[in-house]
Amino acid sequence: MRRILVPTDFSDQAHNAFEVAVAIARQTGAAIKLLHVVEMPYSQSFSVTGDLVGGDGMEQVYMMKLLETTKSRMAQLERSVEHAGVEVVQEVDADNVIRKIRRVISDDQVDLVVMGSKGASGMNEFLLGSNTEKVVRTAECPVLTIKAPIANFRVRNIVLPSDFKREIGTAMEKFKFFQQMFGAKLHLVYVNTPGAFESNAILRTRMQDAAERYGLQNYTTNVYNDVIEENGILNFAEEVGADLIMMATHGRTGLAHLLSGSIAEDLVNHSDIPVLTFHLK
Repeated sequence: MRRILVPTDFSDQAHNAFEVAVAIARQTGAAIKLLHVVEMPYSQSFSVTGDLVGGDGMEQVYMMKLLETTKSRMAQLERSVEHAGVEVVQEVDADNVIRKIRRVISDDQVDLVVMGSKGASGMNEFLLGSNTEKVVRTAECPVLTIKAPIANFRVRNIVLPSDFKREIGTAMEKFKFFQQMFGAKLHLVYVNTPGAFESNAILRTRMQDAAERYGLQNYTTNVYNDVIEENGILNFAEEVGADLIMMATHGRTGLAHLLSGSIAEDLVNHSDIPVLTFHLK
């Protein structure tokens, strides 16, 4: 864990994410980049020297003043969180938010993105989704989403929901890394629903086989019955006092995503418990 990226829009949720990132950085020795992206009109761009080009003069003046104001807000945000002993750098850019975040992840070799999530529901969730949800879907590194303020962030219990088939193996080393980093107990859970019901004995055997195959330690195996998988995960997490939910996601986009949905993205929208997601490659 060397580099943590914290995109911010100066919301309360983004502030909460920055505080959690600082707690993780203190534990791991990682450096933090605070990033704010100003959505730029399509008529404008930057030259190789960093000067704003395109658009009329008033637009350029407006954008430059907006960038200056944003840099001042970034400094205020940094001062608002006690981060002594943690390296924090700032970046303000004018670009498409998702494109810029993906570029920073690649160029800076980011190990973890920590983002605030406001959540979404109803038609807004169906039509738009959130920037956080889009990052979860497309980022090439783990993404930790935070909603509520968490004083003295510490992870003792992690819930790992899955079907525990062999595909999960591509993310298992990352699951183990974060469990060991936090020194937490891992609760494996399969949510048994009416539409995808399997026998308790078969499921426990599958989970135990997976745990032994991937060398898991300090874990429990659990089968939880509920009508909907997402509700089952959240209800189980509440019952075991989970501090974190870890999930793998396929990261589908476009029509495939619309048709299949994503339990991980639903949890990002609806869970007050932090959610850590990984892509299944």
